[in-house]
Amino acid sequence: MILLTGPTGSGKTTTLYAMLQSLDREKNNIISLEDPVEYNVEGISQSQVRPEIGYTFANGLRSVLRQDPDIIMVGEIRDKETAQLAIQAALTGHLVLSTLHTNSAVGVIPRLVDMGVDPYLLAPTLVLAIGQRLVQTLCPESKKEMPMTDSLREKLEKELEGISPEARSAIKFPDKIYQALPSSSCPRGTRGRAAVFEMFEKTKEIEEAIVNNPVENEIMVKARKGGMLTMREDAVLKVFNGTIGFEEIYKV
Repeated sequence: MILLTGPTGSGKTTTLYAMLQSLDREKNNIISLEDPVEYNVEGISQSQVRPEIGYTFANGLRSVLRQDPDIIMVGEIRDKETAQLAIQAALTGHLVLSTLHTNSAVGVIPRLVDMGVDPYLLAPTLVLAIGQRLVQTLCPESKKEMPMTDSLREKLEKELEGISPEARSAIKFPDKIYQALPSSSCPRGTRGRAAVFEMFEKTKEIEEAIVNNPVENEIMVKARKGGMLTMREDAVLKVFNGTIGFEEIYKV
């Protein structure tokens, strides 16, 4: 199971569809349950849930499992019944993609446990959890340079202080970064949006933590040791490569 998490409007559905687009839709039987169907994807059997007539995510998931799918996309896990059925589907060899409302990627573990999913079932099924937010991207023709002063470097160093030494050694500070600069062609100095991500991949240590002590702080410590970056750290890296402005870091 792969789960995406974030608030409403953070781009989870778009990321989910991008993942579906990258899968082999000719060899795999891919079925989706959505509310509503937001994009039409060729090669996928898409179905819209209708709670008013009893066709909920849970009931739809039961029907889908009888159709021998390889991959199942569930628009959102909202309740205990859907969560348990999604876990059962993942346990029996299906790839399950879905979304969940939590503040962070690591937060999916305690949220699912709170919903009634047994940790010993969650540990072997969750492969990857992804948290995301959207930030404004800079207009290429209209952005203001900011030299990397000592005080600015100190601020950015502070944002990156939680990164593991191995990951930190690969990060190079640029000589300059950018911030939005309004212009006649780009009134706000920004155009379009990009996602900043954090993701943790399950390791043996994390699997043991899920079974023995599935609390967010415990799992976060182990994920960070494994090199996980937070969304804010990903935002800093996007500032370094000139994709977003310095001010966007503090909106994440």
